[in-house]
Amino acid sequence: MSNRVSLYLAAGSDLQRARSLAYREMAVSQNVQDKWTRHEVIAAWRNILHYLDGLRKVPPNGLILFADSSGVEAIDPPAPCRSNIYRCGSDFYREPLDALYDEAAGPKTGLVLIDTNEATVAWFRGDTVVPLWHDFSGVMGKHQAGGMSSARFGRGHEEQRKQWWRNVADIANQSFISLGIDEIIIAGPGFIKRDMIDDRVLDYRLRVAAVVDAEYVDDVAGPREALARWRTSQDR
Repeated sequence: MSNRVSLYLAAGSDLQRARSLAYREMAVSQNVQDKWTRHEVIAAWRNILHYLDGLRKVPPNGLILFADSSGVEAIDPPAPCRSNIYRCGSDFYREPLDALYDEAAGPKTGLVLIDTNEATVAWFRGDTVVPLWHDFSGVMGKHQAGGMSSARFGRGHEEQRKQWWRNVADIANQSFISLGIDEIIIAGPGFIKRDMIDDRVLDYRLRVAAVVDAEYVDDVAGPREALARWRTSQDR
């Protein structure tokens, strides 16, 4: 049953317009066919209107109201609310609130761990690390295959390395941009991390804040080691 109302008022919203919205939705709700739902929705909007009537202005970060027939939960957003939204449904619409809490917690930093054999893409904030992707490359080993000239083997090996770091860069680009991440750290052993940077395959919106020499690139020990080494270098 759609009996719960979620109302988001953006920072700087006009309180009178919010009251007008509540009056209008109460009137519209009179047309709901189901008697119980009609009663519940009208009561929810009436509770919102009663709450708004007790305010002099919308708080600096905006206002979030979750209402049903039993009352109103008023939330001061942890970060500026930028949109005016209202939803009526069987559950409260909390996704925008969750996004505001995430924003208030501070920016995320991307982490790319790569060597020739495997790679991990993750983000971190403080001591929290969230792996997003991990895979193995399938790049041929360093030893020459039987029946293949050293020159041919070398070309094939290098082409596979290049395709691998480009695949990892594509994953990193898609993952980080969608999360609003604009600063990243790249870590791992050997030269492949530098090769990826020099190839300019990372999205131009991603700023490489540091390049870290590290041994592990898996999604468990890898992030811990990379961040420990990066933080040690920051303290010097």
